[in-house]
Amino acid sequence: MKHTKFLNFRPSALSLALIGMAMAGSVNAGVINNSNSVAAGGFVGACTSTPGSTVANAACVGAVNLGNVDVQLFHIDPIDPTITTVFGTIDPATGAYPTMTVGDSYVSLINDGLALMAKLTGKVWPVGSPMGVKAVNNDPYVKSGKPVNCLINTSFLSPTDSLDPLSAYLDSANPRPVICSSPFQTHKRFKFAMQPATVDGVADGADGKGIDVVFNVTDDTTLRPYQVFSKIDNYTGKRLKGYKIVVGKGRGTDFKPASELGIADKLHISLGVAEGSLHGKVKPLPLDGSDIFEEDGLATFSHGLFGAPDKHFQQNGFFDSRTAGFNVAQTCSVLPCTTYANPFVGGAPLINSDTIYSTTAMPNNYASLFGDWVPSTWAPKGIFWDFDNDPATDADLVAYWNGTAWVKNFDSGFATVPADELNTWAKDPLYAVATVEDTLNLGINYIVKVGDGIGPDFTVRIIPVVADTQVPPVYVATPAPPLVYVTADPVIVPYVQAPLVVLPDPIEEIMAELTNPPLVVAVAPVEPVVPLATDGGGGCTTAPGEAPFDPMLPLLAAVGLAGLGVRRLRRN
Repeated sequence: MKHTKFLNFRPSALSLALIGMAMAGSVNAGVINNSNSVAAGGFVGACTSTPGSTVANAACVGAVNLGNVDVQLFHIDPIDPTITTVFGTIDPATGAYPTMTVGDSYVSLINDGLALMAKLTGKVWPVGSPMGVKAVNNDPYVKSGKPVNCLINTSFLSPTDSLDPLSAYLDSANPRPVICSSPFQTHKRFKFAMQPATVDGVADGADGKGIDVVFNVTDDTTLRPYQVFSKIDNYTGKRLKGYKIVVGKGRGTDFKPASELGIADKLHISLGVAEGSLHGKVKPLPLDGSDIFEEDGLATFSHGLFGAPDKHFQQNGFFDSRTAGFNVAQTCSVLPCTTYANPFVGGAPLINSDTIYSTTAMPNNYASLFGDWVPSTWAPKGIFWDFDNDPATDADLVAYWNGTAWVKNFDSGFATVPADELNTWAKDPLYAVATVEDTLNLGINYIVKVGDGIGPDFTVRIIPVVADTQVPPVYVATPAPPLVYVTADPVIVPYVQAPLVVLPDPIEEIMAELTNPPLVVAVAPVEPVVPLATDGGGGCTTAPGEAPFDPMLPLLAAVGLAGLGVRRLRRN
């Protein structure tokens, strides 16, 4: 992905020394804060229901205005996951909520007064807690010039990530929350599942209806930037070709963008271009004109599905080695955009944009396999391997259904999965068929900067953009088959009459005496006997898979040998 740089050179050591606090652009500022933030001495980003309390069941409240949000706690049936039972909500003042157990989860329903516009979700208990979004301020551990403030998921660190098993998930002695600087893949992103109401009545190729998320803000001392950790997921029922994010004030028909209100200098949105620092260990962070986010990392689908090996992934993505997603630009609802001085010495002015929007899709296999951004109703199915048998971690995708066969990954050339391997997977309960949900989920990176005088709240509006055509993928017409273990078919061996045996003279006489009536034994040569039909004649055969024979002959021979100690009879 390419975007325009605001400067064409890098600073000298002297200019770096002259830089003030990162991102400072105004003496006016605003702060987004959880009203129940933990008391001094607690974990950054933790919330309690009572000041100084360490109870685990307290949602972070106050940062998000709940005027159009209905938070529901629900239990997932362990036998049938499609059955859920709502059992409570959160106290909007204290954050207190009913006790949750393994398998319990939550959803925050965002509406516009008439219809459900989005479902805000996170991880199930004990990894996550309601209501899905919290504000973190002054995280001392961020690097690379990223903001020390963020809007982030209400999840908690695993024992490994927290480096202390007593300070981990919600079922630990001292739950430790995820914050801006938490490690990779610690569930920092909250998800907005965009609903059908956002595209109802919207023409193909047009902008959808806005999802309004309102944040409470109070005055502070500097223009405060917040990195937003989020995903937007396509549950609209239609293909999309992109998205828009606009900051402003109001909900529904009352919403107005910041530039239209004339407050874009106090409230704007940024892609972090030329606002970063490669000197992540220097405090305060000096800007050096670098970008905060990667050039191809502003709006992307899962790197595990689309992407090359890097420090986090050891192999190519399942579907492609190239990144999938969109190029992104920024602009203003009312042009021209105003600007402000770049804190980087000599840097070009930064713009007070109130809008970011996707432009072209990046070249990769997403379009050839699935078409434009697919809705949940058209999501592909895959076979997933729960390699560590841990529901708190993501399972690995090992195959997907292309409409004709189960096929393996990009590196295999999308080779068909052999029948015997499918059967092995079907026998193992750690393999299961499920939706490849990450084909729906677009991870987006941006920064919101808030200043004084815009309160008591502001709005982040998310807008889906409908695709030009709505043709389903080829695999929709032929649903993916279930994994069914097939046992080996029993081997059916036809009955064959064993050939008559020529016995030595002494044995012949003894055997004759042991039978009544006397055993009549043919002498060589013997013409071969035509095998009897398998559906008649009685008798039995042994040694399945080999030449069958009549078991009565060795039995009789054994009797004779036991009496006389002579050599064994052999089949002719």
